Amino acid sequence: MIEKGKISAAQMGMMMYPTIIATAVLLVPAITARHAKQDMWLSPLWASFVGFLTVYIAVRLHQFYPQKTLIEYSEDILGKFLGKAVGLIFLFFYLHASGLILREYGEFVVGNFLFHTPLVVVMGSMILVCSFAVRGGVEVIGRLAELSVPVVVMFILII
Repeated sequence: MIEKGKISAAQMGMMMYPTIIATAVLLVPAITARHAKQDMWLSPLWASFVGFLTVYIAVRLHQFYPQKTLIEYSEDILGKFLGKAVGLIFLFFYLHASGLILREYGEFVVGNFLFHTPLVVVMGSMILVCSFAVRGGVEVIGRLAELSVPVVVMFILII
C-alpha cells in the first residue's frame, strides 16, 4: 500500500525551484533572444505576470477544494465526463513534459560533460535515480530539496 506523504509548503516550493531554474537557465534566454531581440528585458515582466496569475489561480482552487487533487476538482467544476477528459489531458501533458525534461537533461549532460556517453545511458540513469527517489517517498525528496536548494541558490548568487 502506498502511504500518503506529507510535506510543508516550503518543501514544495523548494522542490519546484530547481525545475523552474533549470528551464530558465537552459532554454529561456536563447528562445527569448531569438524572438524579442532588444526588447528582451520586457520578457521577465510578462513572464512574472503570467506566473503570478497561475499561482493565484492554483491557490484559489486549493482554497475552494481543499484535500482534493486537480483531477478530482476538475470533475466538480466541469462535470463527470468533461472533468475526466480534462484529467486525462493533464496526465498526458505531464507525461509529455516529463519526457521533454528528461531529454533536455540528457542533451545537456551529454553535450557538456559526457561527450562519448550514449544519450540513452544518461537518460536511463536519470530515470533510475528518479525511481529510487519516488520509492523513498515525497518526504525524502522534500528534505533533500531543503538541503540542496539553499546551496544552489548561494552558488547562483555568487556567480
